[in-house]
Amino acid sequence: MKKRTLLFLSILATISFTSTAENLRESIAIVRPNFSESTQTFLTDFSKSLRKDGFYAAADILQNYGKGSFGTGFAYRDKRDGRLYIITNRHVVEQAETVDVEFSLPDNSSKTFATCPVVGVHDDFDVAFIALPEEVNIPTLDITDKSITDGTPVFSAGFPALGDKPSWQLGQGIVSNASAQIKSLTNGKELPLVQHTAQVDAGSSGGPLLIRDENAAAGFAVVGINTWKASDRENTNFAIPVHAIDDFLKNYSTDPQSLLTRTEVTNRASAMLKAAQSSYQAVMPFVSYRYVSNISANTFYDLVNAASDAATDAMKSCFEQGQPLEGIRIGLSDIICRQFSGRNYTFSTVAALDSIGRTAEAIYTTGNKNISTRWIMEQGRWRLSAAENIKASRIEPNGISKSYGFGTSIYIGLVYPFNNDAFDMSYNIAFKRTILTFMTYEVTASLLKVKTEKTEWEGANEIVKPHSHNVFDLDLNIGGQLPVKCGPIYLVPYAKILGGLYFGSDLTGIDYGFGTGVEIAYKFGYQNYVFANIGYIGKRMKPFDDEEFRLKSKTLSGLAFSIGISF
Repeated sequence: MKKRTLLFLSILATISFTSTAENLRESIAIVRPNFSESTQTFLTDFSKSLRKDGFYAAADILQNYGKGSFGTGFAYRDKRDGRLYIITNRHVVEQAETVDVEFSLPDNSSKTFATCPVVGVHDDFDVAFIALPEEVNIPTLDITDKSITDGTPVFSAGFPALGDKPSWQLGQGIVSNASAQIKSLTNGKELPLVQHTAQVDAGSSGGPLLIRDENAAAGFAVVGINTWKASDRENTNFAIPVHAIDDFLKNYSTDPQSLLTRTEVTNRASAMLKAAQSSYQAVMPFVSYRYVSNISANTFYDLVNAASDAATDAMKSCFEQGQPLEGIRIGLSDIICRQFSGRNYTFSTVAALDSIGRTAEAIYTTGNKNISTRWIMEQGRWRLSAAENIKASRIEPNGISKSYGFGTSIYIGLVYPFNNDAFDMSYNIAFKRTILTFMTYEVTASLLKVKTEKTEWEGANEIVKPHSHNVFDLDLNIGGQLPVKCGPIYLVPYAKILGGLYFGSDLTGIDYGFGTGVEIAYKFGYQNYVFANIGYIGKRMKPFDDEEFRLKSKTLSGLAFSIGISF
């Protein structure tokens, strides 16, 4: 009898658990960010440019990212004002101002709420709030402040990808570290994370970490937001504790209309200036995704080259994790940080505020100069979208460039000789490459007309007769250059030494010499430039045999002109 009773209770517990687990699906949603048309265009163009330049892996990441991603979120009602939200990770909604929220129910039906606005994101923690329509009434999950300890049973719930589509998953594990201190995951802030073994996969981001709670409406209560999965360890996952939700609701407004004031713009613009004195991580919350979308594919490489080593490593990590736009945002934040921290900037005033368009202009000063910046309301935060001192299309600063260089370039040109009694104008084609920015090597092929003298006898009289010879000249050039960036162009003074052979039907020999000049280059892509070049060239022409034909001059000296393009 006791065995039957025990079995009956066990069956009831199983039925109860299954029922409450199914009820969870009414409160846990698939979150699909909606990219704007400008963002889609940016991703498409950027992907094509990277592929053209040979960066196939990065191009694939951008292309796949542009096709759309998804994460998980859960319904939560703020007890203070009764407002209904979907809570998810900030990185799930990056670059999106609206999302589609889909509930995939146990009976295989679904319920979708389109274009729900992202009303707020936490500056420090990976948390975002999405507003559902006011008329929506769905079951919500309770959060709990119950303390959890190592060994506490926990559950993960969400919609990880299965065959590129979201698939419901409820995982079970234990808390393996109730207070994991990993500042690299919390933007340097003090926030103990919950380390656990419940299953978390791609697409689970933003889903709840749960404990059983008989007093909760769904039979479960939220103790964390699943956010990270360790790639180099088994069953090692991390969740942001729920008090980050309360921190957000206490310190952030989820009503963007209340933020459309000059005071709010002043506070954000002043706070950004303070953040710039700290680190690029502190600046990131102030940088809009609109600013990121204005980065041209042609200057992305300048962004990488100009960024600090730490920022470059972080950008690489973001690309590897499938978050390319966040990677670009890191690089841009690093440039902004160094620009605003390198000079004595002060906040001046809010010059304009458009509450309908949700834009503003803020002015900073340095010395006697005013610097205009543009701000937009994005994801419930005032963010920087443009700065007069940091053009999104020209990231690399003026001055000596360390990123200038190209693979192969082709030039066509001519040399106008000073001693035109000995040489006619010559024409050439050249192929040049750079080595570590400041060195070059070049192969030049030229067609020259060389004037010679030949002694002939007419009877007893010795007569010197002029002749001209067409020769083909092949030279190897090795040189140095100092590229200086001046706005959209580069001024590149250079010097080189050269040597080679020339061949003709009646005249062959070697030549050697040097050249110097200035090249003007305009960059239009990754290692893609157009060139205009003017310089001086001087070389010694030494024939193998000059007994029959004597050169009128053994030194070719003249002005060299050329135009070129790199590819």
